[in-house]
Amino acid sequence: MSPVLRRLGVSTLLTFLTALCLVADPIKVLIVDGRNNHDWVRTTESCKATLEATGAFKVDVSTAPAGFTKAQPHKPKPNDEEGKKAYDEAMKVWRQEEAAFNKEHAADWQNWVPKFANYQVVINNYNGQEWSEPMKEAFTEYVLKGGGVVNVHAANNSFANWDDFNEMICIGWRGATFQDRVAVDDATGKAIVVSADDEKIKTKGFGSGHGARHPFLIKTRDNSHPILKDLPTEWLHASDELYHRMRGSANHIDVIASAFSEEKFGGTDMHEPMIWWASFGQGRVVTTSMGHLWAGDKEFIALHCVGFQTILARSAEWAATGKVTIPVPAEFPTKDKESIVEPSKVTWKR
Repeated sequence: MSPVLRRLGVSTLLTFLTALCLVADPIKVLIVDGRNNHDWVRTTESCKATLEATGAFKVDVSTAPAGFTKAQPHKPKPNDEEGKKAYDEAMKVWRQEEAAFNKEHAADWQNWVPKFANYQVVINNYNGQEWSEPMKEAFTEYVLKGGGVVNVHAANNSFANWDDFNEMICIGWRGATFQDRVAVDDATGKAIVVSADDEKIKTKGFGSGHGARHPFLIKTRDNSHPILKDLPTEWLHASDELYHRMRGSANHIDVIASAFSEEKFGGTDMHEPMIWWASFGQGRVVTTSMGHLWAGDKEFIALHCVGFQTILARSAEWAATGKVTIPVPAEFPTKDKESIVEPSKVTWKR
């Protein structure tokens, strides 16, 4: 064999081995779920399918121990005194049964502590009772030491009394008296604090909320951010809940995309954060309020929006590595046309 062919052979072999290493070493992802006011089972399934379809991730799931599932007694009709007495007695029994269940399974809850250190990024699909102290301590240490986090939709509703989590997410779904109400200045693209006097729509209180589900434009606010590289400046997200009046702190938040909350859909007539991130110790924490799926919904409209899937995948890669190599799919939505494609059919060409 000539020296040239030999060198070509070595080069080809190195290229092959490099590609093999990349395939053999995907980003390790943990999805945390088990409690949510949304359909957390199908949301996890959809997010897992999206991440795995890119070929860049290996995904595990950690689900909270089962909670007390017996339905509460039905409330009586107004002015039904006999019904109210029966309801009060039934509720007393229900609470006793719930307390007994929680006591019996307290160890399960305390022992639910995933090995976060085995993963590069955690996808948070959890909205429910506060985690145990061992779980919270393990999660906090994981992020402080450089673990990535991506919070999806209602995950930012959780843990209002957990200071570290509030610092990680900066802003979330909170009550009207919680810290500051944060919006986006359309002129600068920066997060701003909005006082009650400066709200344009004042009829529904100042706590977090959303109007009717509808498609809406996502607008880039930080075009230098790797997550948004090569994406259109504006693109149409499929029908979803547009969260508004997120509350918390604007001190160290970077809003990278927003949406205008239209009054006709029950919105605020202001620009609201849609994708944002903050550092916490050495960790990167990305939050998106997109990704709604209600129990009983027959279609995965928001979760199968190719725009959402792209943001989810790129956010996970960036939170884990600080880089983005995942390409923009061919089916990515435009400013005028939404794109809803099931994960297995999205074109993730490299």
